[in-house]
Amino acid sequence: NNMSILDGMNAATTAMNAQAHRLNAVAGNIANLNTVASSPEQAHKARLVEFKTIYQGEAQTVAVSNIVESTAPNRPIFDPTNPLADEKGYVYASNVNREEQMADLISAQQSYEANAQVAKTLKNLAITSIKSIKSNQ
Repeated sequence: NNMSILDGMNAATTAMNAQAHRLNAVAGNIANLNTVASSPEQAHKARLVEFKTIYQGEAQTVAVSNIVESTAPNRPIFDPTNPLADEKGYVYASNVNREEQMADLISAQQSYEANAQVAKTLKNLAITSIKSIKSNQ
């Protein structure tokens, strides 16, 4: 029925929105990969997007439930000539893990594209359904 086509389109759109948030977080994390600060507290913490499963009508999908900071430690780097160095000569790197971020980037991109394909397919199905209803009237 047409209601389930709409549910599916809404679910795909919601999932695309969730993946777009994830792509944004990854982009920010990668941009801050090589930043340093004077203390672990001030150093960049990777932002992680958490999802929850929701229903849109009869269709199951994902939505953003939370955006949290990674609790991974910020790596100390001995760099006494850096103006940001603490009294012991250390600066603190971001806690962004490059490999994890690249894997997340690929995963989010694939999920986004898959949901875009679903939305496009369902839209075409809806158009075909409407045309067949009109021609049978």
